[in-house]
Amino acid sequence: MAGIEMRFSRPSYERLAQELENLKGQRAQVIADIKEAREMGDLKENFAYHDAKNAQGILEARIAGVEMRLSNAVIVEGEEAANEVVMGGPVKVHFVGTDRTRTYIIVTEEELEEVEGGASADSPIGVALLGKKVGDVVEIEGPNGAAKLEVLAIGDDA
Repeated sequence: MAGIEMRFSRPSYERLAQELENLKGQRAQVIADIKEAREMGDLKENFAYHDAKNAQGILEARIAGVEMRLSNAVIVEGEEAANEVVMGGPVKVHFVGTDRTRTYIIVTEEELEEVEGGASADSPIGVALLGKKVGDVVEIEGPNGAAKLEVLAIGDDA
């Protein structure tokens, strides 16, 4: 993903930047947990130590992932955001061949829990919709088989 431009709405970018600050704020506690576990003695069979080191690895990987996304971020605003599906912006789609419509907000994995109607940018729906415009039809392969989605509205109109 290095060098690949990630297009975000301003609110999505700001949510991700806040997530990064929260993750970095957890570092001190993880380091304290490691130090406390190390003081318990033999590290070979010290499960508290191994758990704390594992937690540190997971935290650092998440920090690195968010930093990478933010380092390649382009904030899309105004008219451009209304014409193209971007991270953090709502998109209303119609499932072709059905009477079903749905509004999604394409977000990063880190934001999924915070955004109602969120779809991961790495999911089949997210991958298919990013960069599309109103009227575009995309085909996705999901857990229930193939589906075609038509982009009905983007941004405030969604």
